[in-house]
Amino acid sequence: MYKLFLCFRYLTRKGIVIFPILAVWLCVSMLIVVYSIMTGFVDRVRDAGKELMGDVVIQSTLAAGFSHYDGLQKQLAKLPCVAATAPVISTYGIMNLPEYQTSAEVEVLGIKPALQSRVSSFGKSLFWQYRAPLDAAHDLRNAPFPVTGSQLVKYARGKLQAALEVFRRHELAIRKLKPIKGHGWIAAIEHHWHVIAREDYRQAEYHLNRVFRDLRFVQKLPPAAVIRSDAALRKELIPPAPTFEPPARARKDYPSLAAEPKYGCVVGIDIGLYTRDRFGHYHRPPGVRFSPVILTVVPITLSSTLASPQSHRFQIVDDSRTKVFTVDRHTVYAPFRVVQKMAFMQQQDLLSGGIRPARCSEIEIRVHDDRHQAAVNAARDQIAAAVRRYALKHPGMQSSGLTVMTWLQEQSQFIAAVDKERDLITFLLGMMSLVVIVVIFLIFFMIVRDKTRDIGIIKAIGGSEVGVGSIFVLYGLLISSAGTLMGVITGVLFVIHDNWIHDDILWRIFGITIWNRRVYIFSRIPDQVNPETVATIALLAIVAGLLGAIIPALIAASRDPVHALRYE
Repeated sequence: MYKLFLCFRYLTRKGIVIFPILAVWLCVSMLIVVYSIMTGFVDRVRDAGKELMGDVVIQSTLAAGFSHYDGLQKQLAKLPCVAATAPVISTYGIMNLPEYQTSAEVEVLGIKPALQSRVSSFGKSLFWQYRAPLDAAHDLRNAPFPVTGSQLVKYARGKLQAALEVFRRHELAIRKLKPIKGHGWIAAIEHHWHVIAREDYRQAEYHLNRVFRDLRFVQKLPPAAVIRSDAALRKELIPPAPTFEPPARARKDYPSLAAEPKYGCVVGIDIGLYTRDRFGHYHRPPGVRFSPVILTVVPITLSSTLASPQSHRFQIVDDSRTKVFTVDRHTVYAPFRVVQKMAFMQQQDLLSGGIRPARCSEIEIRVHDDRHQAAVNAARDQIAAAVRRYALKHPGMQSSGLTVMTWLQEQSQFIAAVDKERDLITFLLGMMSLVVIVVIFLIFFMIVRDKTRDIGIIKAIGGSEVGVGSIFVLYGLLISSAGTLMGVITGVLFVIHDNWIHDDILWRIFGITIWNRRVYIFSRIPDQVNPETVATIALLAIVAGLLGAIIPALIAASRDPVHALRYE
């Protein structure tokens, strides 16, 4: 009992104990914040890479692709582990926008959108066909269900009127801004508030455009249709399958039906047609959608020579955001058959009387059990065996250099770099956190020196060496536990509210921007906390406190009571 009494007495009477508690608190909080944010970033990169191409991909080392892909798809569909397959044609080319007098080097992907959406997240990456109607369903989910289509239109108009009033208020505030006439820090403060006023105006403009889109989507619903739930509303607004077909309203942008491009295409969101604000929102000018696009590709023959360039007119029907910047920056998606013909990969009649089969660049595959990487690896092995068996029956495929890889193998170089960056930062912070052991050791060493007479009295009245040592070990446990508890609370709260801290405190009050959403592919700072990670960090902090207290505890336990009582 005297052990606990002395521990609490030292803990409450010695002001110096605040320093080891602060050290533990700051280290635990710092490790939780950094590791949680970095882990969230790594997880998002992994998810984006996984959703980009499915679980397994069959590729050819030849730029001309491989043949008999359609028969191979039928064989793969018979495997119990395969859920869906989709052929892809990949070729490099030039995208030219005549109306904007600009061009860019792009990778043209020929895909079948319905099949591609079953394999990857292509359908969910589209804005006008998925994200915009999903946003509309999200904005209108507070409507009282069940509700009719006409009631939803009325509700959306009310939200539009409210958004318009907010926009007018911020527009008026912009007009009232006066030129900055001062100098020094006063001018800097005025400039910052001007920036905030303009950002608030842009946010109000973005919200107004979004609510206006919501109204356009709900106006397509039959007025008498009864929507009974939020899920039913999403089902009504979001098309069942993506398409490259231009909608009927696209014809209004062209003088005649003959002038309208027959096929549509989808451009990557970061290809340079849209601007992005500091909140991560993309601003889409109304004239970009349905604009004519000329795609030019240079086919590569089976003998690895370049054929004459092939061009075709398309129109932009949508934009895609996969959250992989290298993809969103350089990719244009177009109909599979059209790109196949442009790349000279369609079925061809030979002068000798034979037929050259159609080719594709790769086959992307989704497996049934994709929750565990071990199951994906097992499925890859089964798919690789099926590809080898099929290639033996078709000699033309054996020279195509087919490889079968999982999505993790395909993206391994990029994902490994992000993983190593997280581990390196965590290791460096962990090394810095060793200061906890040093601080506790120094503080306890000073306490043992100052409490030499107390130690002598305890041992003189019958206290054992184990009892004296356990006082300081328990003392270290209490200090590290107190600091760990404070660190866990503040660290978890910081991670959960990091976006609010960044936007409403650091930037709005102090003008500091750390997470620039114009640069990062994610519009929100990761704010998820892993309980296992928090528990591990807390346990390590408590162990560090005990390690720092062991040596002073051994010194105290080994004190001779006679010399301790004579100590001054």
